[in-house]
Amino acid sequence: MAPTTRQLRTALFAFAAGLALAAPSRAGGPGSAGVQVLKTDVSPRAAGMAGAFAAVADDAYAANYNPAGLGQLYLPEASAMYLSGFDDAKLQYLSFAMPLPIQGLAGLDKPAIGVSALFSDSGQFLYSPIDGNGRVNAVTMDAEKTRVITFSYAEKVYADVLDLEGYKASVEQYLGFSAKYIGSELLESYSASAVAIDAGWLIRDVNLGLGFGASLSNLGSGLKYYKEAAPLPTILRLGASYRPPTIMSQSLLLALEGDFYLNEQLKSLRAGLEYHFQDMFNFRLGYRGAEDNKGPTVGLGINYESFALDFGLALGGEVFNSSQVSFSYKFAGWRTAEVRRTQRQFRDEAPAARPGKKAAPERRKPAPKPEKKKDTDFFWIY
Repeated sequence: MAPTTRQLRTALFAFAAGLALAAPSRAGGPGSAGVQVLKTDVSPRAAGMAGAFAAVADDAYAANYNPAGLGQLYLPEASAMYLSGFDDAKLQYLSFAMPLPIQGLAGLDKPAIGVSALFSDSGQFLYSPIDGNGRVNAVTMDAEKTRVITFSYAEKVYADVLDLEGYKASVEQYLGFSAKYIGSELLESYSASAVAIDAGWLIRDVNLGLGFGASLSNLGSGLKYYKEAAPLPTILRLGASYRPPTIMSQSLLLALEGDFYLNEQLKSLRAGLEYHFQDMFNFRLGYRGAEDNKGPTVGLGINYESFALDFGLALGGEVFNSSQVSFSYKFAGWRTAEVRRTQRQFRDEAPAARPGKKAAPERRKPAPKPEKKKDTDFFWIY
């Protein structure tokens, strides 16, 4: 039995209250949380918009910013990303997300699932102890290696047209959750692991193009390498987005976001835009403020049929610059086959389903043609 509107609103209120009360009981200072890589932007598209993505979250990278955004997916999507950070640090990120061929718990639309894997290498550490004879014995070892495996689920939980003093608002709401495993190794000698959960909420006015999102990431047990324990960097993201109506083949996306690192008493304010034109090119700009590594960001994207290549760069940071590139593919043929099945079903049922019109005379159906082995009819919606 699908939940009622009152039940859904109660659940959304409880979720928002949980976000507001989620601050850890013991908050340290800057850098007191472990696995700092969990604070890194892992999407060139989001990075080009300064990470203001919690109220957008409409691709395979949604789970890293707001898992509720996965509920917006209508095609399976796979992506691979590589990031070059400070000195010799690097990061790889693999993700896959897809809508399921079943109805969600709310009975409104198909839910979506996602799985991702993050592998981080913080570079080399030079250890130079001095022995009793005054000689230096230099030893090089890995500073830190981290792996994060994440499973996510999201679905649309509310859809209705609301009359707001004459304005018809077409409102959609999504909820999403993630469970993740985190493993880390320090100096090739100490290892630790943890589990954590993420939760997200997203609301959109489809007619006006407004969106609001909230998410809570990395809520879970801390890491204990030897005797000292460090909490995870719990992040509360609150964002808003605006997408004006598309003009010809051009569209604009604006986003604002505040990130609050609850375990470290830090915050980051972010603003970004994305300009999409000629159905192929994307240009992105952003700015990060109220943080140590503040500064502008820029990004470029190219779409061709089902393929996408994106590049993001953080410029002029006071601490370090970083760049990342990703390659994505959308399985458009999967949805095309489903659309054709729906169209065939509509044609079969249409004569009897249209009131006020005479039913078309029954025609003899031709013999079915053998289906092609490969579906080459693609379409792209970005």
